[in-house]
Amino acid sequence: MKKIIDFIKSNIIVIKWTAWYFFALWLILRFIFKFDMFSAHYWWKFAHATLHGFGGLVFGLLIYTAIPIYIATTIIVYRKKEFIITIPIIDKFIAYISKFLPKTKEAESIVEETIEEQETKPTAPEYPEDLPHEMRVPYMRAKSHLPLTGAVSVYNKTTTPQSDKQESIENESLIPIPTDFDISESFDTNDSEVPMFRDITFDEPEPTQETLENNTTKYFTSKNIEFETYKQFVATEKYVIYEHNDNDFWIMDENVWFAAGKQTESPVNELIGLGKQNGLIPVLYLHSQNIMDIESTTEKFENMGIRVIKSLDELN
Repeated sequence: MKKIIDFIKSNIIVIKWTAWYFFALWLILRFIFKFDMFSAHYWWKFAHATLHGFGGLVFGLLIYTAIPIYIATTIIVYRKKEFIITIPIIDKFIAYISKFLPKTKEAESIVEETIEEQETKPTAPEYPEDLPHEMRVPYMRAKSHLPLTGAVSVYNKTTTPQSDKQESIENESLIPIPTDFDISESFDTNDSEVPMFRDITFDEPEPTQETLENNTTKYFTSKNIEFETYKQFVATEKYVIYEHNDNDFWIMDENVWFAAGKQTESPVNELIGLGKQNGLIPVLYLHSQNIMDIESTTEKFENMGIRVIKSLDELN
């Protein structure tokens, strides 16, 4: 019995539609065709009567199609949760009467439940749970693909007239405008703050790129293993290795790796590309393991086809 009551409460619009439908059907049959559908005597007469003419045809169609039309319209009302035919006068009359009726406790409880659900709806965390407080700003900047120490664009910077005046005064005090361009004989050319052309040389060759030297190269040198270096990568006959040896706390995102005050592009894509290009196994050597969520990070790299090691002896 309780399930039936709960079903009726949850589908009260179907009950209302049923009442309106059969009331309208009763009105049509009673006042147009002089037929009382709630009387068994009239149904006995209908079962033994013969219908003639256009009126009889309409009356017979109305009787035989009443139940199929009711089933079809009830299904539509149940799915859409609204009446198929709405009469504005009746809606206004019901709304006017409902103002004077006391609100039920059930309606108030439903409103309170909806408010509580909206307040307690969980939101996606903006930062990882184990992210230190000082790493939140670098994390959001790296997530937005912004440099950690980059300057803010003047178009995004909000300034006040007072701050503009203060900046102009500071600039004037730092770089005074000279009254003339005559240099006196007593000008001190030994002042280190003044750039001179003698500090610029055009004959010296550009400095060559320094050879990579890290724990990986030292290990291969001590083991007499031949290797080559390219940028930050070390290649042997079988492996191409990238070494991570910074002891700061690092967050290895998909495209950017960053720590406090540091940011670098992820070498993962280039490491995989070098491995495929030269037929070598890409290896990520974690000499420093101060990494946020190192287990899931390692699993992510291994799923990308990179071998992650914590000791170079694992290559043997």
